[in-house]
Amino acid sequence: MPPPDTTHFLFSPSSTYPRPVACLINRDAEIVHAWSSELDQPDPTTKPPGYLRGWNHVELAADASLYATVPLHSLLKLAPDSSLIWRAELPVHHDLDVTDSGQIYVLTEEPRLLDGPTEPFVLLDNSVTILDNTGAITEIHSLFDLLTRDRVLSTLITSHIERRSRSLYHHEALSVYRDLAATGPARPGREASRLLREIPGSPADVLHANTIEVAKAHPAGLWNDGDVLVSMRGLDCIAVVDLYAGVVRWWWGPGELSGQHQPTMLPGGHLLVFDNGQRCGYSRVLEVDPAHQAIRWQHVANPPQNLFCPLAGGAEPLADGNILISDAQAGRVLEVTRAGQAAWAARILTTANERAPFYRMAAVGADTAAAVMVGPTTSPTTLMARELLRCELLAPARTR
Repeated sequence: MPPPDTTHFLFSPSSTYPRPVACLINRDAEIVHAWSSELDQPDPTTKPPGYLRGWNHVELAADASLYATVPLHSLLKLAPDSSLIWRAELPVHHDLDVTDSGQIYVLTEEPRLLDGPTEPFVLLDNSVTILDNTGAITEIHSLFDLLTRDRVLSTLITSHIERRSRSLYHHEALSVYRDLAATGPARPGREASRLLREIPGSPADVLHANTIEVAKAHPAGLWNDGDVLVSMRGLDCIAVVDLYAGVVRWWWGPGELSGQHQPTMLPGGHLLVFDNGQRCGYSRVLEVDPAHQAIRWQHVANPPQNLFCPLAGGAEPLADGNILISDAQAGRVLEVTRAGQAAWAARILTTANERAPFYRMAAVGADTAAAVMVGPTTSPTTLMARELLRCELLAPARTR
């Protein structure tokens, strides 16, 4: 008889703001460990929008420490008991990746003024910011600068900017930027981004990067070890960029993807990506062959509308070949086989029986989960999480 599957799953629901928690659950949908810290959370009296509440994304490192992104404000590294290891103040958002050497690659955002044919354009530029294992910033690479070095992508981005610059609301963005600059250099951070994002249509948010992964070398040589896989929701585009050569190695998606999240590299060189399907009204999981820019496999619910996650969400491969799908807005996680059969499913609810959305859920291997759970599973933080949330098993894992 094969050993039981000891995979655990990590997520952070937005519903617990202003006391954000990250929860580790097992296959019985039990909360076995939790982290929490109110550090750097926005004041509730300011009524912050949902994208500024709680932790945007959480990542568990092999040493059992937790990385938590306080949206557009700071990156926290917490010990298993939730004590602070370090804090880096910078406008992080959406996603991060940790390399084997301990470097942290994280997405950051800041307003930037671009020259235009008639007047300047305000862009919320996204960057790949690299930190060392102490939380110190070592490098910053603008995605706008990288992507516009590709001729076709430059044309695509320019067309988006030209369309947005024709909006009357762009003049409002320009006014906001100038007001920020009047008190010094236009500062990045949640207040600046909030002011620009609250303008109707959010004209400055052209790229909207939402995923970052440090890639392994592609078997066909399309890209090298250390290149970076990114997703730009605003462009319906995923790309692999070489930060040091300053070039785009590969890109795909416009006309096929719609608001996608979480591209990730598969062992054979294909990519898995969660296509949110904002235009068509249903979501898909796609396996893409980068060498031929072709879809080789896809998962669509039956009927398709049974899986529609217009914002956030994702999909990642599991060790046995199954796919973990984050139906984030519904507070639901699904595991499906390549044949499209349900292998496991759970739903996250508040104790008031309301759905608890999250950015995405991530699988955690047995060794890392065991390192986290060295102490008792009845710590005050874990008990608090159980008081705030209820995890409901929808489909038990099948015997393997």
